[in-house]
Amino acid sequence: MKRLRSLLATVTWCVVAVAAAGTPDRGPGVADTVVVTFQERNGPLFVDWPKPKVVLAITGELDGYIEPCGCTGKENQKGGLSRRQNFLKAMQAAGWPVVAVDLGGQVKRFGKQTEAKFQSIVDGLRGMRYAAVGFGPADLRLPSEELVAAVAPIGDQPTPYLSANVGLLGLDANITPRFRVVEAGGLKIGITTVLGDEEAAKIRNDDIEVVPAEKALVPVAAELAKVGCDHQLLLAWAKPEEAKALAAKFRQFDIVAAAGGADEPPRELPVLPGGAQLVELGHKGMFAVVIGFFDDGSTPVRSQRVPLDARWGEADDMIALLATYQQKLETLGLDGLGLVPIRHPSGRRFAGSAACQECHAEAYEVWAGSGHAKALTTLSDARPRRDADPECLSCHVVGWAPQRFEPFEGGFTGMVKTPHLAHQGCENCHGPAAAHTAVERGDVRATEVERDRLRAEVAISLDTPEAKEKVVNNCLECHDLDNSPQFDFDEYWPSVTH
Repeated sequence: MKRLRSLLATVTWCVVAVAAAGTPDRGPGVADTVVVTFQERNGPLFVDWPKPKVVLAITGELDGYIEPCGCTGKENQKGGLSRRQNFLKAMQAAGWPVVAVDLGGQVKRFGKQTEAKFQSIVDGLRGMRYAAVGFGPADLRLPSEELVAAVAPIGDQPTPYLSANVGLLGLDANITPRFRVVEAGGLKIGITTVLGDEEAAKIRNDDIEVVPAEKALVPVAAELAKVGCDHQLLLAWAKPEEAKALAAKFRQFDIVAAAGGADEPPRELPVLPGGAQLVELGHKGMFAVVIGFFDDGSTPVRSQRVPLDARWGEADDMIALLATYQQKLETLGLDGLGLVPIRHPSGRRFAGSAACQECHAEAYEVWAGSGHAKALTTLSDARPRRDADPECLSCHVVGWAPQRFEPFEGGFTGMVKTPHLAHQGCENCHGPAAAHTAVERGDVRATEVERDRLRAEVAISLDTPEAKEKVVNNCLECHDLDNSPQFDFDEYWPSVTH
């Protein structure tokens, strides 16, 4: 093809093919209307682009979002490795030579689940044949043995990880090369990565050595200059101002990527005083930025911000990778993941939603007819199932801290020991009610004053702005921008009020 007015035709074909091969909950189904909807919402892509000599596909700042939550419909959300895979394949199917690179920042938290997630993400990047990946500061907070196991070369496949200034002490110095030169589409592209000095100062790991970024780049820049690269790319995990300073010092880099900018990448790439284009990626892996190089004297370089939305469908191999990750979590279990129950702020214990039914029959009936009463089932029925994932369980069962992904003492631990605490139940809104229900049933004797106090503890009111704000904030613990981006309390409340 001599000219692509838009890549959307290729996208439509890819989405239809994926949906036809998969199950209804894994893709957008009949793709034409979905693609049109997302074109209207997020814009058409690559309009009037001729065929490029090569494209750089730049991603980063995944922050652990291996996939969008999906609770309220993945079609409303962006991001995930599965869509990223299909996006890269769509460009390749159009005959475009693709060089995929990643700024880093695969994870954001720490602990056994984060270690398992990091390994799965790196496996995904390897499967997508990433040419270069950098380190984010949270990646470097992982135990050294886990970090090395994930990033080391496998057989004759080199590690995708590069760093000019991060070294893993006591290990083969060649595990992470300082730079890489990639040849594609007849062009040589030199790539290196650095961890910015401000972020490096936060690293507290004796097995990791970080050289100041500018000092480390001096010999790397000299070696890249000898190679005769057509383009040079610096992936700097540093705030934009620090990245701009490095770009000013090393003007041979014509593309510089920075971390920690706005939530979304700008539509047009800023051009720095030295001529370099500055790339910002947004957060949570929701976007990619594509830079194309062309045989076009008037417009030799073009860029496109790409939302990784539902137009891309789901990729079979990345869904399989996600299933393996979920199976690993199930095998480890809550104990193996190191989850120690924390004390509820109220100090109270949980009774389960069924304990409320005898006195609150009408309210219970409303709850039983709501999506809350099937919350855990949505995880067990998902493909792959997610009912062993603490990051999912925390909003689908009773007795967890949603934003911390940890169980409270006496909260849900599994269907064997705590089936009465399954699903998003009454006490997640009203608070733990074991003492209240015990008094109301007569299992425990109490004075009227004590009984009334226990009743008041679990009462909810919307009578004042302050009371309503408290209820709304509680809802937003789960219905946040990640899990429920279109949540509106005033529209939602009538469906659950009782």
